[in-house]
Order: sequence, then C-alpha cells, then structure tokens
Amino acid sequence: MGEKAGAAHDTAFVTFPCSHKEHPLARPDYISVWIEATGRPTEPEGDVRPQKNAYATLAHSFALAMARELGCEDNGGLKAKPSLIPAS
Repeated sequence: MGEKAGAAHDTAFVTFPCSHKEHPLARPDYISVWIEATGRPTEPEGDVRPQKNAYATLAHSFALAMARELGCEDNGGLKAKPSLIPAS
C-alpha cells in the first residue's frame, strides 16, 4: 500500500517513492495521493471497515495509475492490488 497509507470512513491516502531508471543514484521523489468525500459525510453506523477499505482501494488505484504514468521504477513499489488489513 505504499510506504505510508491510511484510511477513514471519508478519506484515504497513499504515499509512495518514485525513482527513475535514468537517474539511479538520485533520491526518489515521494508522492502522496489523497482522496476525500466532499460535503459533510457522517460516519456510518456499525462496521466502518468496508467503507474504509473502499476509500483505501480507490486511493491505491489512483496512486498506482499515477506511478505508472510517471514511469516510477517498479511502479513505486505498489502492488497490483491493495493490501487491506482490517483495523482493530
């Protein structure tokens, strides 16, 4: 899910490094992708994990697309599918 990631019932982010093959000795740039609900979303009643996972999946999808488009080496370390670990 990137080097840093987080999700809530109304927002999520993924941060990943972007290195380029043309500059192997350069330090990577770090890119953060944030998504959030507009308006005033209220926290759903009951288990919020499905909603958190949905936001995390969306942020991961955008981050992966961005890493591919920018030509980040190894897609910024992002896997094809997000790793969703249930919150405790």
